[in-house]
Amino acid sequence: GIRDRDVTGVQTCALPISVLSRVSPGFIGNALLRNYSREALFVVEEGALPLDVDAALTRFGYRMGIFAVHDMAGNDVGLQTKRKLLLTRPKDRRYSDLLITICDLGRLGQKTGKGWHRYENGGRTPIRDTEWEAFLVEESKRLGIERRDISDEEIIKRCIYSMVNEGARLLENGIALRASDID
Repeated sequence: GIRDRDVTGVQTCALPISVLSRVSPGFIGNALLRNYSREALFVVEEGALPLDVDAALTRFGYRMGIFAVHDMAGNDVGLQTKRKLLLTRPKDRRYSDLLITICDLGRLGQKTGKGWHRYENGGRTPIRDTEWEAFLVEESKRLGIERRDISDEEIIKRCIYSMVNEGARLLENGIALRASDID
């Protein structure tokens, strides 16, 4: 199996487990990731910086922060779908278009050397990008969002709870049959 460590640091062996998922956008895993990412974007619009969000999430126990994940995968993954959804998304929810904006600016992640973070000489180590951070501060102003200090605790709670809430919704709607299937 795959060797991993649980949140207490104890080495475990995680074997892949198949679960049944009813048809739903993103099924289970991507639906959780979509909500996790969505909340992280809101946190950035409200005052946190991408490197600080990633640092809080890695201190919590994730191997990578969400923005480093986006940079590694390529910020343009799913871009066409995101653009199509602009026309049909409900008006009663908050959205962030930062994932579209970052691509429009050519910041596709590690493959271009710039994304949510900066990467030098083809490296994979995220580096603070003060130019991008200044853009994000201005973008918040443009959106009319007053920036504030956001603690690591708030970052973690908002990101994790967004997945917990989505998991509960998937369970309630019968997309997942059991809570353990989501875990």
